[in-house]
Amino acid sequence: MFFSSSRIPEDWANVGRLEPTEELELTFALKQQNINLLEKTLGLVSDPDSARYGDYLSLDEVSSLVRPSKLTQKVVHRWLQSHGIKNCLSVHTQDFLQCTMTAKVAETLLPGSRFHRYVREGRSLVRSSAPYSVPDDVHQHLDFVGGLHRLPPEGKDLGKKQKQSKAGFHLGVYPYILRARYNLTSTDVGRAQNNSQAVAQFLEQYYHPADLAEFMGIFGRTFPHQFEVDRVVGHQERGKAGLEASLDIEYIMSTGANISTWVFTNPGV
Repeated sequence: MFFSSSRIPEDWANVGRLEPTEELELTFALKQQNINLLEKTLGLVSDPDSARYGDYLSLDEVSSLVRPSKLTQKVVHRWLQSHGIKNCLSVHTQDFLQCTMTAKVAETLLPGSRFHRYVREGRSLVRSSAPYSVPDDVHQHLDFVGGLHRLPPEGKDLGKKQKQSKAGFHLGVYPYILRARYNLTSTDVGRAQNNSQAVAQFLEQYYHPADLAEFMGIFGRTFPHQFEVDRVVGHQERGKAGLEASLDIEYIMSTGANISTWVFTNPGV
């Protein structure tokens, strides 16, 4: 199956093709199951007139509902392993795989792809300059492969303030938006050694240290900040990250910037 390539924005400079031994990360989105049922359930538990109002699903219940079929998981894992790709992290719902591999392996895995490094104003990203394909027997089990195309166009680099439209509104609530709303300047950050803050997470919600470090690297360029949590109290599942937990930690550490942060995890409610 052939996938077309997105046009590389002109303001991103191509500084050359990756060496075969250079490593990169790709994200494989496996086909979920029961999406229509999940949408229907969401509507019922959110409707005050429904008998199921407030009967929210646990993370395990959501996982069992949308988790890719055993066949899908088998086909995708076998495809990756046939190319020697074993360094992969998954999520609780098992519908995403983030895998590390060399450029040579990636270009063999995805015929047609050509990985280059692009830079703009000090930021560097790796993307494919050409369309790619996956085997037909694998394509039906994938929604997409992330990390090949799409670069932020000019004026929409997530590390910078987005330009407001003529209507006076913006899309997205980024750390700089919240800091501006609370009149926080680059000097309004934690400086006392005994400053601390904490985030509590439940229902097996975890964060990923690498995601946090990347988030702070992108959004924390204009103010002093910390890149990592100082302490985790409870069990932190390795390799698993939840959207709620990730956002909680990322935004408290970018608004309450440069402050020692702890995370408390509890598998229950």
